[in-house]
Amino acid sequence: MANINSNDYYYYLHKTLISSPETIESLFNEGLKSRYHYSINSTLARVNEEDLKNNGLENEIMGYLGQGNQYNAVVIVKIPKRYFRDVIHRDGKMDPAVPLFREYSEEGWDWNSLFTPKLIQGVYCRDINKSFTNPNFSPVFDPSGCQYSDEQLDLFWSFNSSDWVNFANARRNSSFEQLYTRDKTSKTWDSLISHYSQLYGVVPSQMIRYEMPDGDKQLFSGITL
Repeated sequence: MANINSNDYYYYLHKTLISSPETIESLFNEGLKSRYHYSINSTLARVNEEDLKNNGLENEIMGYLGQGNQYNAVVIVKIPKRYFRDVIHRDGKMDPAVPLFREYSEEGWDWNSLFTPKLIQGVYCRDINKSFTNPNFSPVFDPSGCQYSDEQLDLFWSFNSSDWVNFANARRNSSFEQLYTRDKTSKTWDSLISHYSQLYGVVPSQMIRYEMPDGDKQLFSGITL
């Protein structure tokens, strides 16, 4: 990642309970399940950039998690700032926004969306004092089938970007499968992927099926919730 650094990201955190390797495997393979549809702020808490600069990410993670028993782990998310289309360059232009969610349903649960695993950097588990890095993390990825977040849509409105508002709203009338097929057929994201690949020096990577090594799995044997 030659051309991207920590200042190019917004960092987000999500507190949760983790007692088994399967939860982390699901996060890295499928993404973060949310019952709040396409709202980032209902699922993730953005790290204050001044606090991040002064305290460092590790201290921000520990402070956010706290010492209570309600949660024992933190999911760390890194979203390139340009993907919100709220960075205005000197020439007055903004980069194209990248959708981050896909619709999702699971029988017996009230989940209705998945935040892409591509922007999940890792997970910290307090009970075993260990961090796990997501091998599928990549700031440049193919968003075929995905939806824009509510927060991205609000920014489109605030910048009077009616074309982006219309584009985002039109996508919400289709399922993931319909959108994915349409995106692939029309090559919706080819130019966007090329743009960010050149900008960040990152080649989009294929998803791999992450399975935690046996040695790490054994660390969870003593966790009781």
